[in-house]
Amino acid sequence: MTRTGTTILLAPLAGWSTPLDEAPDEVFAARMFGDGVAIDPTAATLYAPCAGELTVVAAARHAVTLRTPEGCEILLHVGIDTVALAGEGFELHVQQGAQLRAGDALLSFDLDLLARRARSVLTPVIISADGGFRIVRRSLDREVAVGDFLMEIAADASTSRAAPRASAASPPVTAGSALSRRLKVTFEHGIHARPAALLVGSIRNLAADVRIAAHGREVSARSAVALMTLGVQRGDEIEIRASGPDAALAVQALAALSAAASTPSAAASAVGVTGRAGPAPPAEPPAAGADGALQGVIASHGFAVGQAVQLRRTEVQVAEAGVGVDHENAALDRARAAVRARLQRRAGAGMDAAREIAAAHLELLDDPEVLAGARALIAQGKSAGFAWRAAVGSSFANSLRRDCA
Repeated sequence: MTRTGTTILLAPLAGWSTPLDEAPDEVFAARMFGDGVAIDPTAATLYAPCAGELTVVAAARHAVTLRTPEGCEILLHVGIDTVALAGEGFELHVQQGAQLRAGDALLSFDLDLLARRARSVLTPVIISADGGFRIVRRSLDREVAVGDFLMEIAADASTSRAAPRASAASPPVTAGSALSRRLKVTFEHGIHARPAALLVGSIRNLAADVRIAAHGREVSARSAVALMTLGVQRGDEIEIRASGPDAALAVQALAALSAAASTPSAAASAVGVTGRAGPAPPAEPPAAGADGALQGVIASHGFAVGQAVQLRRTEVQVAEAGVGVDHENAALDRARAAVRARLQRRAGAGMDAAREIAAAHLELLDDPEVLAGARALIAQGKSAGFAWRAAVGSSFANSLRRDCA
């Protein structure tokens, strides 16, 4: 669906829309591939969010890319680490190259299978970072049905697709030596979304024209979508071709990233990514602390099954009216002294995080603004409990207003 100068993307999947930051993969959460929205699905069919051409279908059928008539490339990636399923649980309804209308069924998947075996079923819908488009507005933190509004996108006026601007993402290239190197791809599942984004990120700040050739085709190494179209699998041979002042560095960076792919943490650190590329090794059981507390250990990364509930602390009821200024001031002082003693014990015996939290609360007990506010309310006839709670709330509200101003 298009409006003047913009394109409307409809929800391709029923579920809950959420920011990309929630994706348990730094390539998506850090927007290395591009910006967008993630959907936690409640149904198992993926539909076209707009009209366009189906330009890429991943070999594992877990991800597809559409190109709109305006030239924007949109990646739909069902789940996280679903490439490892090698197509199991996915059924494709259209073929690569098909011309699509908004609402056309693209693929179906076994949601129960993905929930059991993938790291997450969260499905990113991403606008390619190198396409020259931006998100005008998006629908977040709400339930969406197929066909509901999801995003509005527009061409980025500051970016020219015909003549890319000089930037950290596309540095100027001047004369320099042309280099090439052939190597075998060691990424476990070939060059899919995550490796493609890592490869692009590894040369982002280098002044070089870099291209990768495979299967008789050549594409820019600065386009993650283009890299995915090569269909490169593990063990395939690719050729890196680079020219410009940083050509040698670019070839070295890409080769090093590919060589490190067999150890995910090393590959991630090469470009500053800290997300896990697979299940974490089992942790040793922690020893009990001096106070008998045990530090939590993650038993299973990826998903949880059960009824979602919202936990709310029951609010302690306090009387609003005091029984006398002197009485309430004394009660406030006794309460502060008791809380101070308890926090000091926790600050001295707890773990680092507990000590920091206790220290912060100790500062709050003697905050002059909060204390003055509580004393003023007591002078107006309020109880110590009511006055302290109101003063703390007022202090935080004032701080929030100042931060937003």
